[in-house]
Amino acid sequence: MASEGPATFRPPLRHPVRSLLLGALGGAALGLVASAPPMMAALFGAAAAGLALWIRQLTGLRIVATEERLEVLGGPAPFRATWPDVRLTLGAGQREDGTLQRYALVSDPACRGFAFAELGAGQPCRPITGMDGKRLEIVNLSESALLLALVVQRTPVWAVFPEPLLSAAAVVPVVPSAVLDGAADGAAPRPSIPTLSATPRYGVWGLVVKLGGKVLGALAKLGAGTVKAVKTANIGWALVSAASYSIFSWKFGLAIMLQLFVHEYGHVYAMRRTGMKVKGMYFIPFLGALSVTEDAFTSRRQQAYVSLSGPIWGSAFTLLPLGLYAWTRQPIFATVATWWAAINLFNLLPIVPLDGGRAMQAFAYSFSSSVGLVVSLLGLGAVVVLAFVLKMSLVYFVAMLGAMELVGESQGWTGIRAMRLLPEAGRFSLEHFVYLRSALGPPAGSPSEPFFLRRVILQGQAARNAPMRPRQVILWGVTYAALAVGLLLLVQGMSHVPGADLASRLLH
Repeated sequence: MASEGPATFRPPLRHPVRSLLLGALGGAALGLVASAPPMMAALFGAAAAGLALWIRQLTGLRIVATEERLEVLGGPAPFRATWPDVRLTLGAGQREDGTLQRYALVSDPACRGFAFAELGAGQPCRPITGMDGKRLEIVNLSESALLLALVVQRTPVWAVFPEPLLSAAAVVPVVPSAVLDGAADGAAPRPSIPTLSATPRYGVWGLVVKLGGKVLGALAKLGAGTVKAVKTANIGWALVSAASYSIFSWKFGLAIMLQLFVHEYGHVYAMRRTGMKVKGMYFIPFLGALSVTEDAFTSRRQQAYVSLSGPIWGSAFTLLPLGLYAWTRQPIFATVATWWAAINLFNLLPIVPLDGGRAMQAFAYSFSSSVGLVVSLLGLGAVVVLAFVLKMSLVYFVAMLGAMELVGESQGWTGIRAMRLLPEAGRFSLEHFVYLRSALGPPAGSPSEPFFLRRVILQGQAARNAPMRPRQVILWGVTYAALAVGLLLLVQGMSHVPGADLASRLLH
């Protein structure tokens, strides 16, 4: 089983995009002075700015929740208490412009505490009076509703909910009267309970292909599968993408589009087979294609299966022109096979958002989050060094996308770990989370509520992300290695064929 660390809540980053852009511009300027490649210099400048932001986040104010306690680190006043000693107060203060701002105040038996809320982009809040009579700043926290959910369940203070939501729980525990205190600086009115639509249903879209049997039955199933595959793809972007590849020749454009389609439909098939809802297949001119799901992976094995299904399907499809070349010895078939192999080999690079990076994440995170983070960072750094040594300019762009995605994923770890720390997660529905969020700022029915609910659903799915067993890690690891070695041998073995040698320059 993978070991999980505490849930660490931090204030949101301030102007991260602006900082990264300034870092990229500064790096590009230094690159011009030092005669370095502009793309590489801008990437390293943005990486330096991102590192500075990351260090500031790591060493700044943070609220750490574990199985045993809640504590504040890096703040002006120390706070550390075991869950039975935590006291919760819901209150309402004022912003600088005089508008109402709801907040939560958490304190220990010595009345030391801290206040947090979801402030958004509005005016800052005026300090409030804590339980010890001292002035407290209201901290703007990311994932503040999940922190409040942890406090409610682990203290516990179920009485914060109105009767309809209390009745929704399986068992309502007795809440000590001393736990739920009156509100400081005025009691906050209870937020209204929103009426939510039914929870989205995620059924299994099975595409069953039977090998053998009657010829007519097999053809019918193949035809049905082809129709469903075409419906999955975004036809408009596919045509634009095909036109972009056809600047070399229409045959080349058709060959690339066929491989991209088969490769991506391998992902789509795996997603549907494991019960994930597929949003669509999107083609991006000159960059390839991607398949988008509306769900999160529920196991690391599922992540490895979905990630490697694209290269498996694409590599299997590559055997068709390879066989035709072995039969006819026509160079065109060797060229097609080599280009298709190079596309799949590129996707197996161990860097997110490529397939190889997601597979490596599935392996590493099955051991622990720390191992997963280290492997992700090492993979990102190794690929950047490789791109610099071999002058693979395309990889710089992919590395930048991978770094951005890694930052986004790291921001979601807090919510996932908080979900895992909930002792009775099944007792909270979406209505409970909306109520807790409305107790901290945005009212029920606000424009940002659908995004919040979507994030809660995905975090709940990811929180149940079961690690791979050692045998599964070995099996999928051998599959990954065999694919990479086989494709590399194919590209190198066909480099003597006119036209096929150009495929080795795909990454340049």
